[in-house]
Amino acid sequence: MAAAALLLAGCRGGGGDAGTGAGDEGKAKGATSGASPQPSAPAKVTTGPELDFDLTPGNGKTVGVGHPVSLEFRKPVKNKAVVEKALTVTTTVTTDNNTEGSWGWVKTPTGYDRLDWRPKDYWKPGTKVRVQGDLTVVDPGDGHFTRTLDRAFTIGRDQRMLADLDKHTLTVTQDGRKVKTFPMTGGEPVKDRASRPGIFVVKTREKEVRMTSESVGGPKEYDTLVQWAMRFTDTGGYLHAAPWAEEKGDLGKKNTSAGCVGMSDTNAKWLFENSQLGDVVTIQGKDATGPLGGAGNGYADWNTTWEQWQALSANHA
Repeated sequence: MAAAALLLAGCRGGGGDAGTGAGDEGKAKGATSGASPQPSAPAKVTTGPELDFDLTPGNGKTVGVGHPVSLEFRKPVKNKAVVEKALTVTTTVTTDNNTEGSWGWVKTPTGYDRLDWRPKDYWKPGTKVRVQGDLTVVDPGDGHFTRTLDRAFTIGRDQRMLADLDKHTLTVTQDGRKVKTFPMTGGEPVKDRASRPGIFVVKTREKEVRMTSESVGGPKEYDTLVQWAMRFTDTGGYLHAAPWAEEKGDLGKKNTSAGCVGMSDTNAKWLFENSQLGDVVTIQGKDATGPLGGAGNGYADWNTTWEQWQALSANHA
């Protein structure tokens, strides 16, 4: 068992049994002992507006090796260091290697504060992860929390997807073994349509999504329903079926999308059915010229070096 996080200094509450036995009766009558009095539990913070957050992954979920522990806050967090210290990430692995990791604060494209915990390297398949913390006793500044955390999830098999915009192929590996290679099309290499290079992970999975040019901008207008869609950035990056690109003969030949990775219906359906949240998606190639948008654009934490990531902790020395 590896405790992989910063802990609050000291203890939270007493460690004695709650029951009353004969020995307790004797103490109640005035008997004394050399035991030190136990500290009282910290008081809950109730001042200011209520602050809330979304926590992923969900309890009991199995996710891919790239998925961070992630708390996205609905309002700005002023005292980031105390919030971070109130949380622990504990991992159980089947090997002798402990999981080294760190918290880091990032901004989402919409400007929200997000606190992620990621390992130094991708998670090891089979790792059990538990996230705990009592935020109700923490003063985040200008508000208070009403929730405590105790959530557990599991890391599944190691699946990675490499979208090569030069070769126009999407290669899928599972546990280091190549299992599929699909012809694909990526973002057209023009302003506001080019794909973003970098390392991402699958953040959402939806069988059908309506995509419009109005939602992301760009020089060409479109409004269409796409099937077998898996989002990997908050700014509209998806893996999805693109039958129109197949009809035009673009798959495997050239990049003509609005930044997404498109493939045939058959291949997109297979990919959707054989993927999970947290699977790693890497975009590369000379046509991938769009701006990354920071580590908070999706779960793009892996685009920072380990030293850079550690420096994003509010408690970094």
